[in-house]
Amino acid sequence: MSSHDAFRTSAPRALRDPDVLRKRLRAVRTEPAVRPLNDWVEKLRGRLGDGEAVPWFDPACGGVGARSLFLLEAPGQKSMGAEVELRRTGSGIISVDNDDQTAQNCWTLRAEAGLPYHESVHWNVVPWYLGSADRIAAPGRTEIQRAAPFLHEVIAMLPALEVVVPMGRKAQAGWAAYLERYAPRVHTLPTWHPSPRVFASRPTARQEILQTLREAARLLDAT
Repeated sequence: MSSHDAFRTSAPRALRDPDVLRKRLRAVRTEPAVRPLNDWVEKLRGRLGDGEAVPWFDPACGGVGARSLFLLEAPGQKSMGAEVELRRTGSGIISVDNDDQTAQNCWTLRAEAGLPYHESVHWNVVPWYLGSADRIAAPGRTEIQRAAPFLHEVIAMLPALEVVVPMGRKAQAGWAAYLERYAPRVHTLPTWHPSPRVFASRPTARQEILQTLREAARLLDAT
C-alpha cells in the first residue's frame, strides 16, 4: 500500500476524527512528498516571528510532485492548530479533509470532477492566519503583495506543476500579484471561492466551479 493510500478518505470532514487527525499530524514532517514543503513552513514561521502562524501542508496531498495547485485566500480557523490562540482551533493543516463546509465543498467537487487529491496541493495566497480569535479577516492589498515572494518559494518546490486554480477574488488578486513578478509556465483557471456564503448568494457558482475542475482534469489527462 502506498503512503497516499494510507491517507485516502471516503467522505468529507475526516479530520474531525481525533485518530485520523493524529495520524495526519504525525506525518507532516515525515511524509516524503510534503517534507520539503513543511520544512519550509517551519522556517517561514520563524521568519515571520511570533503572532503569525502558518499551517502545515497536508500529507495526503501531492506535495512536491503535485501537478495542480488550488489557491484560496488565507487560512481559516479550522486549518489552524492550538499554537494560534483561537477559541475554536482546528487541524493545523490546509486540507480538503478539514471539518468545515468550505473544505467539504472542495472534497465533494474534486470527487465529482475526477481530480485525485494525491496529485494536487491546496494552499493560500497569504499563508498566515489573518484576523482575531473571534473572526477571520480577508487579506488586503498589503498582505497580498507581501505574500507574493512566499508563494514563489512554494511554486519553486513544485517542478511538475501544470495547472493553478485561484478560487475567489482575493486568491485571484494574489495570483495576479504573483504574476506581476514571476512567469510560471502553467495553465490558470480562475473560479469562485467554494464557501457556503458564495454558494448561497450565487446559485450557479457550484456548477461553474465544477466545470472549472473538470477542465483542470481534462488538461492534466491530456499531458
